Amino acid sequence: MATLKIIKKRIVSVKNTQKITKAMKLVSAAKLRRATEKAHSSRPYEEELLHMVSSILQDVEWKSPLIVERPENKVAFVVVSTDRGLCGSLNTNNFKNVLKRVSELPNSKIQIIALGKKANDFFRKRGFDVHSVYLDMARNGNFAFIESIAKKIRELFIDETFDRVEVFYSRFESAISQKTETFTLLPFVPPKKEGQTSFIYEPAAAELLDSLVPMLLDFRLFRVVLESVASEYGARMAAMDSATRNARDMIERLTLQRNRARQAAITKELMEIIGGAEALVA
Repeated sequence: MATLKIIKKRIVSVKNTQKITKAMKLVSAAKLRRATEKAHSSRPYEEELLHMVSSILQDVEWKSPLIVERPENKVAFVVVSTDRGLCGSLNTNNFKNVLKRVSELPNSKIQIIALGKKANDFFRKRGFDVHSVYLDMARNGNFAFIESIAKKIRELFIDETFDRVEVFYSRFESAISQKTETFTLLPFVPPKKEGQTSFIYEPAAAELLDSLVPMLLDFRLFRVVLESVASEYGARMAAMDSATRNARDMIERLTLQRNRARQAAITKELMEIIGGAEALVA
C-alpha cells in the first residue's frame, strides 16, 4: 500500500497536470472559433467554383493535361495531419483510412505527400516512400503557401510523376465530431450538372477553364487545410476536456485514499500510546 507521502506527491502531480490540460483546452477553444469561421466560409466559395466550372463544361469540350486519366501505376496520397499530438483519435482515424486505400491498390507505387509532422512520422516508420513534407499548417497554411504546394502537385501530375493524386483529411463537423474524408484531386473530374444552360463567354470558354480549374484545385486543397486545422482544435479541446475531468476524478480518489491512510496512521499512533500506557500501569 502506498504511503501517505507518496499519495500526497501523486495528488500534487495530478493537480499540475490538470492545470496544463485545462489551459490547453481554453487555448484550443479560443483558436477553434476563428478556425471554424474560416472552414465554414470556404465551403460556399468552393461550391460556387465547382458550379461555374461544371456549367462551362456543358458548352465546351475542354482538353487539358489536368483531366487526362491514366493507369494508376504511380499514385500520390496527400495526407493532412497535425504537427502535435494530444488530439484524441483524429490522426489515427485518418491514417486508417489511408491504409485501407493502400490495400485497394496492391499493384500501384504509392508515395506520400505529408502535410503535417504526424503523417510524416507515421508513414516513414511503416516504410512508405514520403515524397515531400510540409509542416505547421495551423501557422503557415495561408492561401499563398497552399497555392504553391498545389502548383507543385499539378506539375508532378502533368509531368506524369504521378498518375493520380488523392487527398485524405479530417472534415470539421463540430467540436466533438470530425469525419475522415478523401477525394481525388487529379485527374480533375467535375461533377455532372443537371439541366442545360447556354452562355456567351468572354474570353473564350476554354480560356476561362484554363484559369478557373487550377484556381479551383488550389482552393480545394486550401479548404482541406482549413477543415483539418479546425478539426485539430476541436479534437484537442475535447481531448483536453476529457483529460481535465479524468484528473479531477483521480484527485478525488487519491484524496480519499490519503484520508484513509492518514486515519490509519492516527489510529496506529493511538494504539501505540494506549499500549504504552497500559504497559506502564501493569
